[in-house]
Amino acid sequence: MTIARSGAAAALLAVACVVWSAVPLSGAGGAGPVVLAVAAACAALGTVRLTLGRSAAEPAGPLDPAGQLGRGLADLVRTVPWAEGMVVAVLVLEALHHSRPWHTGLLGGAMLAYLLAVHLAESRSRLAVLRPQAPLIAAGLGLLVLAVGTAALPAGTGSAAGLLAVLAALAAVVVGGLALPR
Repeated sequence: MTIARSGAAAALLAVACVVWSAVPLSGAGGAGPVVLAVAAACAALGTVRLTLGRSAAEPAGPLDPAGQLGRGLADLVRTVPWAEGMVVAVLVLEALHHSRPWHTGLLGGAMLAYLLAVHLAESRSRLAVLRPQAPLIAAGLGLLVLAVGTAALPAGTGSAAGLLAVLAALAAVVVGGLALPR
């Protein structure tokens, strides 16, 4: 994946995550639109950060006041972790309304894809750099599916819930084992 494609993928995933977490916005009260605006701003500024790159080239000569202001704003955009701010705002948006487990599960998968795309765009790396982490990413997605399945069970299911709890505990141990350095 080229740098431009990973940046475009990150921007599209950011929009998808913000929109998905905001639907439905009703019932969120007065905080909903504010958090939605914060999430949208973080998504937009995160995309600007990806297009600006890591550092600016040194100017050939002294800058005029407008140039200094522009350089200062660009440096500010480069230093603030907009992707992490968007993730927090999206999680708050999701928590503000009642949603079904599959809705939250899809949002979790989309946020993981967004963070991976941002990482690839910021590091200017190809997708192959994630190959060593593939088992851990797959295990994390498996735990996400297991959590969605467990949350989707109706209350009082008895043995099915107990079986899923045991399965989740075993899966968490396996994922923990995968995460340990070798």
